[in-house]
Amino acid sequence: MSLRPSHLAALPLLLAACGEDVVAPESFASACPLVEPVRLAAPPAGWQPGASRVYPFKQLGDRLLYSFDGPSDPDPGYWLVHRCGGPPQRFPTFTPGTVLPFALATAEGTLVYAVDREGRHVVLDRLDVPGFDVPRAIDGLPGYDIPGGAPHEAGYALFARANRPLGAARQAAGVDAGTAVVHTHDGDPDAPALHLGDDVVSLAQHGGQLLVLDDAGELRRVDPFTREVEPVQSGVRYFTLADDGRHLIWQALGDDDVEPVYLRDLEVSARLAVVKPGLDREIGVNDFAARSWNRMPDQGLAVGRWTWTEDSAAAALVGPDDTFVAAVRSDTGESLKIPEHRQQRGALGQDFVLVMPDVDTLVLALWRPTDGDLRVWYRGPADATVEPRARVGDELEYFLAEPTDEATGSLLRVHLRTGELTERAPRIGREYRQLDARRYFTAVHAEPVQAGADIKWTYDLLVFDADTRVYTTIAERVDDFLHLPDQGVLYLDSRGDEPGLWAAPLVSH
Repeated sequence: MSLRPSHLAALPLLLAACGEDVVAPESFASACPLVEPVRLAAPPAGWQPGASRVYPFKQLGDRLLYSFDGPSDPDPGYWLVHRCGGPPQRFPTFTPGTVLPFALATAEGTLVYAVDREGRHVVLDRLDVPGFDVPRAIDGLPGYDIPGGAPHEAGYALFARANRPLGAARQAAGVDAGTAVVHTHDGDPDAPALHLGDDVVSLAQHGGQLLVLDDAGELRRVDPFTREVEPVQSGVRYFTLADDGRHLIWQALGDDDVEPVYLRDLEVSARLAVVKPGLDREIGVNDFAARSWNRMPDQGLAVGRWTWTEDSAAAALVGPDDTFVAAVRSDTGESLKIPEHRQQRGALGQDFVLVMPDVDTLVLALWRPTDGDLRVWYRGPADATVEPRARVGDELEYFLAEPTDEATGSLLRVHLRTGELTERAPRIGREYRQLDARRYFTAVHAEPVQAGADIKWTYDLLVFDADTRVYTTIAERVDDFLHLPDQGVLYLDSRGDEPGLWAAPLVSH
């Protein structure tokens, strides 16, 4: 689960500029490993925070991009500091108008991509090479449009540019769905981008390969490094790939009314080096195709889609009433009997989450499709906001939001066999991280900041010990934060007595 505040979706557009080159923090204490809070960077002497803004920062590999200047500063600039400490460096090529930076880890080091003020995708810098590069536009990429670029852990970057006008339908071929021009880039600053298609409706990434579906119904496998392209299947309306990267469900492109759905084991296909009809098991039909993939938005985006359990052992089809209408095992294609329910809420681990038929009360259950086990774990007000978070054996931990603030609530644990309920934390942010068997790190709303037409929030950062029932405050009213499991928490504090970019430990001493 991410512990990034929601306002960071537009972080690169919010970053302002930062001080003079000579400004540096008063301490270069090591922050790896952390034994106490360390200020990594401080604003210039006499600096005052803007009353109507928050100050975000951006992680780029092991470095942090930050700013303390305001939009009206006559000489704005940006700074980089290593998350483990050391003197900050001004980032001279990250100039006003440069937006949407992200880092890509490759075998040769970490690269920074961004969009320059002309709207071009550029390789901004090789962070592990001393000095700063001259930004280079990526050959073969069109100018920026939504949704833009993003890194993949396998070491390539994916770039998409939506075709306009955007169709209401999503991720299905031949239904006037939204399509995109899609490219990848392998991290070589001198290499051109790889063009995946001009009318891509859906793609799935697993390991170092991609499955790409275009609006004509052609499904292809692409290697973004070797640039090899292999046809997988023609006549595909919709597909979904399990997290294991092995099991594929695809719906045939037919009359857009009643269309068959198939299950394929991609490892078997690879071993035989040929796709044979017998490798596909027909697992059902979608007899509401015309109402699927967000073509009737009031019925929900999930209609017509298959949801996988996180262990890839089973998948279920969402129908027009937002219930599961079919379910299968991935190893055999066997159809599974679905318990009666009135709504689905996706998957958690090896289970599907069901809303049971009661209408005056919210009753939630976990259904394990592989053995049929059904466990009711919550009964409460029909309008309650309840989110299951983790199942360990016969215990389930869930978040129960406050009625007046869904970003804050309590954390409870229920025994699925006995029904015994334990309060783990009386107050916790919707986003939290369990640190060990008893402690939780969380961020809760502190105070609102009116930033133009938008309301942003500052956050209090807390660690709660479920055994001692004690909250430890890490920092108050911070503008932005990032939890790094191998270090602690990084945060920017513009309102405290010692403003700056900080690193703080979350371990017990």
